[in-house]
Amino acid sequence: MAEALPSSPLAPAADIAVHVRGVDKTFGRGEAAVQALKGVHFDARQGELLMIVGPSGCGKTTLLSVIAGTLEFDTGEVDVFGSALHDLPPSEITAFRRRNIGFIFQSFNLVPTLNALENVSIPLLINGLGRKAAESRSCQMLEKVGLAGRERDTPLQLSGGQQQRVAIARALVHEPRLVICDEPTSALDRDNGRRVMELMREVARAPGRCVIVVTHDNRIFKFADRMTEMDDGRVARVHDTHETYDGSHH
Repeated sequence: MAEALPSSPLAPAADIAVHVRGVDKTFGRGEAAVQALKGVHFDARQGELLMIVGPSGCGKTTLLSVIAGTLEFDTGEVDVFGSALHDLPPSEITAFRRRNIGFIFQSFNLVPTLNALENVSIPLLINGLGRKAAESRSCQMLEKVGLAGRERDTPLQLSGGQQQRVAIARALVHEPRLVICDEPTSALDRDNGRRVMELMREVARAPGRCVIVVTHDNRIFKFADRMTEMDDGRVARVHDTHETYDGSHH
């Protein structure tokens, strides 16, 4: 039986990190059109680790991309930490994303010609930090995800799980206010998955932060403060605790 996690107070409902209202997104046109999001309403609070769950193809990753500002949507409103993304020009969305959002991709998206230290340093260098300071902070983050001593290894010299941890370190190194994760533990064994989720929970608890995780991995449900269940392009229900969601009907 999984060990019980200590309960922690959520931020007041007014302290919203992500506010989504009436968002629609359709891919393709005519008979080939697929409506991925159908009038989605969604909130994530500051100070919480929120998981988005549901069957494959229900719109989870599309919603993540909309929140991150990497995917344009058809109608609706998306507000992230007080910035109305639906009202910003692309250049301002890019600048906002660079400063405030960290991404953990299911496919890792590491630069194959760079070593682990260089990959993790990228967000810091983009944000103007000097190389020496960037590498020092990146070393500390690699140690946090259990990769001390592997700083000079390239992605090809690392296992899939190690590459995933490099990607996680890269997403967290610039201390973003919002961390967006697409299946962050999919390539990790039980121990490393737990280690990563403990780090994610620590990040979520920091003042003015929020972590949103899309996952099918029921091993990590216990780390969620709340769970948002999606189905057929809509938010079907919100569970105030992981204990009320077992995923048995998926």
